[in-house]
Amino acid sequence: MSRQTKLDSVMGSGTFVEYWERTVPWTFKDEKTGYPERRRMRYELQDYMLEAIPFGSFKKKRLLEVGSGSGIDSAEFGRNGADVVSLDFTQTGSIATRDTLREAGVAPDVVRGAAQCLPFRDGSFDCVYSFGVLHHIPDAERAVGEAGRVLVRDGDLIGMLYNKNSLLYAYSVLFLHRDEALGEEELVSKYSERVEKCPYTKAYTKKEVENLLRDRFCDISTDVHYNVIDTSSERKMKVQLPDSYQLGWHLITKAKKKRSTNTQVP
Repeated sequence: MSRQTKLDSVMGSGTFVEYWERTVPWTFKDEKTGYPERRRMRYELQDYMLEAIPFGSFKKKRLLEVGSGSGIDSAEFGRNGADVVSLDFTQTGSIATRDTLREAGVAPDVVRGAAQCLPFRDGSFDCVYSFGVLHHIPDAERAVGEAGRVLVRDGDLIGMLYNKNSLLYAYSVLFLHRDEALGEEELVSKYSERVEKCPYTKAYTKKEVENLLRDRFCDISTDVHYNVIDTSSERKMKVQLPDSYQLGWHLITKAKKKRSTNTQVP
């Protein structure tokens, strides 16, 4: 089976691909917003990120971003000295990432591919970073297995997944959009993103994140950030709550690859 055939098989339906081709986050492709402005907006809106994500910890190390979107985080790692490879399964994201990296002064190394069949050799990277991607993949276990496979021994996994035990999930998804005809999974898929009717979204509890990772990773820690809700007229409205309440929308998880594990993906 060719690489393209494998890629097509895991990308899923045309609806899935079409949705993400037109909704790649932080591209602003019709507004011609430059990298400095997009970077400022991203890290002001998600204002916990520059402290919670160790962008400066991988200098001269190999880092793979899975689901690079517009490439802002890849650029942040690259500007801090990491040797970054950026992967996105959309053509839009791949092109946007390349352009962002060039504008940020980081040499682009961009690959179009899917998280479930990473086109890299075993043990190729010191860190795999994936922000807001795993919760959109129905077979997330396979993507986690692939992340483990391409990491070196004791390599780092850093990810963000949506928090099921959050204000946004309870209020903005279940209450604001309550619909007896739709179950919870259908509601969160339909209303989790800026553009409605995402093909698939799953919100996780901290325990579910641990269960997802524990076969291949150890030293798992998950912190809760981003206290926001969506209202009927405004998205991502900040709510003044301490992170210690653990009601934020984002779960930031960090883990180490187990030293002895079978990372073969079925």
